[in-house]
Amino acid sequence: MSDVAAFSGLDESTVFRLWDNVEWLDRVSGRSLQSLMSSIPGIAEYSVSHSIRKRRDELVGDLRKEGLSVDLNALENSPLPQQLMLNALEAALHIVRGEATQKTSSFIARFWGSEQDRALETLYSPEPGRGILRDPRALHDSSIDLAPRLTRKAYSLHSILALNVITHQVSKVTGPLDADLGLDGAGRGNAFTMRGVVMGQLISGNDFELAEKYRRELDTTPLYAAVEEWAFPTYSKDGRVSSDFTLPSSLSLRNTAVEILREIVAYNDAYLYYLVSTYIPLAMKRDPAFGGKLAELIQALELRGADCKDKRTRQTCNTLVRRLKGIA
Repeated sequence: MSDVAAFSGLDESTVFRLWDNVEWLDRVSGRSLQSLMSSIPGIAEYSVSHSIRKRRDELVGDLRKEGLSVDLNALENSPLPQQLMLNALEAALHIVRGEATQKTSSFIARFWGSEQDRALETLYSPEPGRGILRDPRALHDSSIDLAPRLTRKAYSLHSILALNVITHQVSKVTGPLDADLGLDGAGRGNAFTMRGVVMGQLISGNDFELAEKYRRELDTTPLYAAVEEWAFPTYSKDGRVSSDFTLPSSLSLRNTAVEILREIVAYNDAYLYYLVSTYIPLAMKRDPAFGGKLAELIQALELRGADCKDKRTRQTCNTLVRRLKGIA
């Protein structure tokens, strides 16, 4: 222990006091912990793993009390950072408790983002080995019950984001929502929530008519088009989330491009039709260089379009590719 004190620069009395305390990590000061982490091998790694394990165990226990059982094997084997997965578990706890509060809206609103969204998606997924809840039906039901109550207060960006996050996740696994969300039909909040539900239904249902109906809606409703243009850059962290749903006049879609390239491969033909008929043309008006990945976009669309079974989607892909090649 004297070696530990010498290398860390701590008083021996401090080291002795911590040494015999099994809860030493909860009691050590920030400066002392930094000294130990920077001088004693293994302390930094233990500190991180202990903190994650402690939070995980608390959340798993709290969720069990609410009737949700966590698949620890699926949780630990997730390719996403464990910290994000634990944030998703905490969101599930807020939802299943039915806490229609500002704190809940604010917390769930933080899941408007690509990595956070994928972490939350694993909670709602009923797929064994991928879903981290053994039976997510109680979460689905609680989400449907909570969603309308998030919109009862005055206009709030956090409540709008939270409502979108929840309805999007539910619609991906259950299809159309029967719940009355209580939104003003002409407002940005409704347009944004409608988009979230549509995206979820496209991903789950491969519905070409829905994709075409959404495209026509954007052609005739400028508000919907503005929200659509705003969504991907803020979701991908190219632009800042703003209550007026606007973007700066000059914006490179670097992260958006990476997300779109992933989705071209990951999702079904109806969702691909939405991308090539609706979003990608909007994105090209915003950033003709497509975040420096125009060549990759052309290649991805050529490969994906060749395998597409739907004639309309295949033709739309080919038309867009010809247009993009004229820009490149």
